Amino acid sequence: MGADLPGIVRLRDRREALTLRTILGAARALFAERGYARTPIRLLAERAGVSPQTIYAHFGSKAGVLGGLVDLLDEEAGLPDLVAESDGVDDPAALLGLLARAARQVRERCGDIVAILASGAAADPDIAATQAEGARRNRLAVELVVERIRASGRPVAARAADIAVALMSAGVHDSLVRESGWSHDDYEDWLARTLADAVLAG
Repeated sequence: MGADLPGIVRLRDRREALTLRTILGAARALFAERGYARTPIRLLAERAGVSPQTIYAHFGSKAGVLGGLVDLLDEEAGLPDLVAESDGVDDPAALLGLLARAARQVRERCGDIVAILASGAAADPDIAATQAEGARRNRLAVELVVERIRASGRPVAARAADIAVALMSAGVHDSLVRESGWSHDDYEDWLARTLADAVLAG
């Protein structure tokens, strides 16, 4: 028979996207409740209302599901929107402010995913690899912003990317927000100012 009608293809794509999101939502909840190692694919499939074969078909393995959570984190934290917003920004302090907002949104909206990765990385190589990929993406984003600032002619501090990554770390966020009771607004404002002071030379 001929090619699928566009409406049928769109419906199939929407169903597939919904299935993926359902699996990832179930994984997010179960990994937080039980831990990654203690969550079998069978239980994940049951919670998501799909067959184990569906999970394998979409993600390949439980480690693949974990990798999907990093992609979900990017989406739920609004990182693609912040990247798009940065395209029209030339002011160095404003670019660093977008990094501060990204750090805030990751911690505020997806702190559970960050915690899943942090708590399991020491014991499980799959989690460690996924956490390392998330850290690589974060560092790349920081390096791109620093390079844009440098290319604009504005001097930046030596090891500016190292400094920014450290300031944006989960440990700094948790110390201020969880342990000291700062609001996320306070944290974002402080981080934006501190990044500007630490990264911009002169």
